[in-house]
Amino acid sequence: MKKIKYIVFGVFSLLTMVTTSCSNFLEEEPLDLKTDGQFWTSDADAQSAVNMVYSGGVPYLYGGRNTGWQPTRLMYNGLLSGLFVDDKKDGDFSSNMETLNINFQTVAGDVGELWREPYVSIGRCNVLAKRLPQMVEAGIISEDRKNELLAQAYFFRAWSYFFLIKEFGCKDGEAQGGGNGGVPLVLEPYETTDPSVINQPRASIVAVYEQIEKDLLGAIKYLPNTTFYDNGCRITRPAAQALLASVYLQWAGYPLQDTDKYAEAAQMAESIINGGAGHALEQNEDDGTNQLSAFNKIKNNKKSKEIIYAIEYDETLNQGNPYINACMTGQATAWVEDDNSKVFATSVLANMYHASDVVLDSYEDGDVRIKEKNFFFTNYVSNTGKVFECNQYDNWFWFEDYAMINSKGSSLNFPVFRLAEIYLIAAEALLKQNNPDQAKARTYLETVRKRAFTVNGELNANYDLPATVTIEDVLTERLHELPLELKVWDDIRRNRLYPQLQADNSLKWVDIAIAETYNKRDNKSFKDNLHMLLWPIPQSAMERNPNLTQNPGY
Repeated sequence: MKKIKYIVFGVFSLLTMVTTSCSNFLEEEPLDLKTDGQFWTSDADAQSAVNMVYSGGVPYLYGGRNTGWQPTRLMYNGLLSGLFVDDKKDGDFSSNMETLNINFQTVAGDVGELWREPYVSIGRCNVLAKRLPQMVEAGIISEDRKNELLAQAYFFRAWSYFFLIKEFGCKDGEAQGGGNGGVPLVLEPYETTDPSVINQPRASIVAVYEQIEKDLLGAIKYLPNTTFYDNGCRITRPAAQALLASVYLQWAGYPLQDTDKYAEAAQMAESIINGGAGHALEQNEDDGTNQLSAFNKIKNNKKSKEIIYAIEYDETLNQGNPYINACMTGQATAWVEDDNSKVFATSVLANMYHASDVVLDSYEDGDVRIKEKNFFFTNYVSNTGKVFECNQYDNWFWFEDYAMINSKGSSLNFPVFRLAEIYLIAAEALLKQNNPDQAKARTYLETVRKRAFTVNGELNANYDLPATVTIEDVLTERLHELPLELKVWDDIRRNRLYPQLQADNSLKWVDIAIAETYNKRDNKSFKDNLHMLLWPIPQSAMERNPNLTQNPGY
């Protein structure tokens, strides 16, 4: 028992961080190793323990991967959708996505991380939930300080459970053997190796959702109502509200279809829109030519008011963004200047999340987002002015000159929630709630769409929006607004709708059970594979915990 405690509590003694700025927030400074009895004796111990939850769990999965030649874990779902393709296909995973060769053996190692890492974060948060109140009782920290720190832990515990539910959660009764469809709900730190204690069965999926809701409502009470960057890159009230709005939206859709939650999703989204925290949409000062478009500001400006929460990266602290070597054609490693010097120093490069023609062709003329150097780019101008052709659409939103030229990780932050998405969450929820509000939904959708067609206050002549908007309009807008923020599979799963490119390049969203699925070999589709909307419970997890039951279809 002492050994387990030392491992669990000792990890928190690795970091201490100062919170006055984002760069200091990331900075790591080793502490003297402390045993369980020595830790939790100062405010600095409490702070360093909270800092740990910012880098593990789902934030880790944003950058986690098998090798530098393979997609990050959170690219998996977009690749599975067929709307994005891994050009490199190193290893078996991406090929298995294209053949829908998915079972607990073929994706064992990859999916194992999707299951394991959130529970690492949950374990850390559970320790905080136990220890922080004890520090108040001991007079080490104040009640207000405890609430501030615990709110951050609750956010990350909720996010971890939400991720697990989306990836592995089915309806109760549909798991093999007719069991619950949630995931093991662990809310206390393990201080024993007794299998009867640690081998928990799957909880009810509703119970897991209710715990997520409880954690986030608790966090919202104590988090500051300000912007992400103004708060030193720490979790804010709008960040917790954004996560809860997303939770309600997914809860309302498949597989549970608790449609009462749509109204709650809309209400939570509007609490951000009207909440006075200081968030605002960036505006287009150009169409991307000089990187003054809204989307370049979101990408480059670490003070952007549109960002509600982002995964923070800083190469100078050896915490670089790994998407830099997954953003463009591998042929760029061979580009040379007239003096035969290499344009980019990096040697590991491929577009591992290449937007398909279905996505690219569906943007309309006049939409800034498809113009060069907003989300995508087709050519690169070097420091000497030489133009190089990519010969395809690559991912400008992930590209950074300095990192490519010097073969380093990028310092670009990765957006998780931004204000534009909140407008779209509100629009979707208002359209699908039990008493739809067409006028308000259209207004929110129009806010995002108009921004994409407006440069320096001038609305492009090609802009239009139907008098009556539908869920298809919202889903298309989400795809166009958030193409490289890894959201599309959640959209497909909760609505069970899949986009089909029409002759006029518009998108028609149809039932995924009858849709033609893109970029799958041998005419494979989800028609007979709807169970693949979820991943299988990893075999390694089931071997460790015999109380787990497998998802349907595996």
